Amino acid sequence: MIAAFNTLNIGFSLDSFPARQLLGCLLAICIAPSVQADADDTFNIYPAIGIQYDNNLFRQSSNAQSDSVQTSSLTLSLSKPYAQQRISLDVTLAEYHYAKNDYLDYQATNYNGAWNWALTHRLTGVLSATQTESQSSFVDYQVSGAKTGRNIARTNVYHLGAEWQVMGGWQAIGGFTNTQLANSTSFQQQSAYELNSWEVGGKYVWTSGSQVQLLYRDGDGQYKGRQLIGFDLIPAPFNPQNDTAFRQTEIEARLSVPLTGKSALSGLLSDQSREHEHFSQRDYDVVTGRLDYNWQATANLSLGAAVRREVAAYQDYSSSYYISDGINIQPAWQISTKVIMRGSYDWQRRQYKGALIEVPPEREDTLQSARLGLDWAPVRWATLSAAYQRDTRSSNKENFDFKSDMFNLNARLSF
Repeated sequence: MIAAFNTLNIGFSLDSFPARQLLGCLLAICIAPSVQADADDTFNIYPAIGIQYDNNLFRQSSNAQSDSVQTSSLTLSLSKPYAQQRISLDVTLAEYHYAKNDYLDYQATNYNGAWNWALTHRLTGVLSATQTESQSSFVDYQVSGAKTGRNIARTNVYHLGAEWQVMGGWQAIGGFTNTQLANSTSFQQQSAYELNSWEVGGKYVWTSGSQVQLLYRDGDGQYKGRQLIGFDLIPAPFNPQNDTAFRQTEIEARLSVPLTGKSALSGLLSDQSREHEHFSQRDYDVVTGRLDYNWQATANLSLGAAVRREVAAYQDYSSSYYISDGINIQPAWQISTKVIMRGSYDWQRRQYKGALIEVPPEREDTLQSARLGLDWAPVRWATLSAAYQRDTRSSNKENFDFKSDMFNLNARLSF
């Protein structure tokens, strides 16, 4: 595998490759005792290391810069049932080290904890907390000069949900969610915020496994670190219109249908609106949705496919939000009991709306991502993975096109 990477002549030397760590994993696979993770274990440990080479790290249309990032992580997993209750916790400690742009180095602490509670067999719910830390994608975060563009985004989500089986297949559902986004540096397009929202609705479940759900969600949000500048100080359209608060509402319908023993269909349709306290120019009301199809064609072949429409806030002078229409295809082939080949293709079109200063044409981007990977599990408790990924963007605005080739090597152990 290493020799194959050498023949590609892709611009990085083995001096930057975590050879000692990968060699250690290979030796462990060969000589370690038969200690492995099991789905029924209360506690599991998953150490992993890897490297990713990217020939256009900052997603630039010209003067592309290549770099490689070494990753190491340790995941601790706990799952324990208590009568009708179950407590689970996954914590991952990760480090990222860049060979050239070492100012981008960072450490991340990610976790996902949940208490699936039950007061009676008819009244159940979940209390959960998650945290995700990662470098903001350079697809959204443009580099303007030397040593810029480092933004570690941390997202925390705390949720309390409950379901009450009223009668038969009818269920009442409700909950409360606190969502927080924090940035390590100023990121105007996707500013830090806190959103408190509650939800209420109903669900019906058929004996066949099909279910339909209708939900209403209402939330109040506060942008963090923003200073309100009124039109009395700077008139429109030159005012940046960076609001300090917003209200977000959603009406959401979900459908899940097991078509056969080998295929299933699920769908989501939502009307999402966001209204800002001071600047209505930033408001939006968009119908979004998603349709997923999963098919287990044979014991060794599977296919997942999806179409979607999404909306996201993206605030600067040229836009307030964008609408993304996309498709995704993910085939998988179980070549043998130890080898799996996975592929994916994602296409999306982004339309940027709500510009403060209209400069035709309205920005529109087309992004494509294709990935092909191979997972090899020589023993049950170890997996070696290799993948190639190609990302591109074409835009009707200058200096937004890019092409990027990425190569990944990873090793993961399970104890």
